[in-house]
Amino acid sequence: MRLKLFDRNQGNIQAAQADLERSRAEVKRIELVLRERAASFVENYRTAKSMVDRYRTEILPRAQRAYALLYRRYGLLQASYPQVLLSERVLFKAETEYIQNLETSWINAIALQGFLLTDGLEAPARPTDVDRPVREVNVPSGMDTAIQGR
Repeated sequence: MRLKLFDRNQGNIQAAQADLERSRAEVKRIELVLRERAASFVENYRTAKSMVDRYRTEILPRAQRAYALLYRRYGLLQASYPQVLLSERVLFKAETEYIQNLETSWINAIALQGFLLTDGLEAPARPTDVDRPVREVNVPSGMDTAIQGR
């Protein structure tokens, strides 16, 4: 008859410690992946926010004043109509770029507020896909250039 006096379950203890270390390493890996993903969102948000502030305080008021001045001068027959149209085009372009930057800043702000959780309407991953690396954020194609282009 065998008595296991000196075994003390060492094999299972070491296996449990290895699982614990593997779990800790996985938590650290996921933390680093999320930091990496968040860094681009934070950078894009800051860039878009500074551009929104610049458009709001500098560019749009200047374009509006230039258009109003040329429109008044046209009314007094001191400016040509193509000059007024060009000024109006510059104003509309500035307003469009302001809205695009505003949209980019809000998209990134919402993604950051949601802890980078996106694609809520997609089907859940299959059990075999759980161990695959984290995929990129699925942004609609129109937003893709707005987010990364700024």
